[in-house]
Amino acid sequence: MDAEATVVTAQEVFSIDEKIRWVAITSRSGHVILNEMRPGVRSYSPTKADEEFAELGPLTLLGVAEKYSEYLSGVEWITVHFGLAICVYSRLGSQVISVSIEKDRDALDRFQAWLERKRHELH
Repeated sequence: MDAEATVVTAQEVFSIDEKIRWVAITSRSGHVILNEMRPGVRSYSPTKADEEFAELGPLTLLGVAEKYSEYLSGVEWITVHFGLAICVYSRLGSQVISVSIEKDRDALDRFQAWLERKRHELH
């Protein structure tokens, strides 16, 4: 993992809502800085798979969306609804944040409100 300091801690993200299951922070080049499950929560996938995805997945999704977003005033975040969880990917300051949230609309809304505030704070 990269020695770069994270723009947020796992505890800060987990404190937003108890239904946030996982958080990863990567550098703009894809180095995984943080890859952490909420304590006491079992991952749906192996830790290695989470880390491999965090290295490339969010950067690829964000990059493709950003490439074609010039007419839509940029990309705030990408939300993917999987069968078991909702994942959100966003640039956050100089890094990229990825989270997994239990399928709960209120938890998603709370995280997105926090993300919007944090993005403005770090901008």
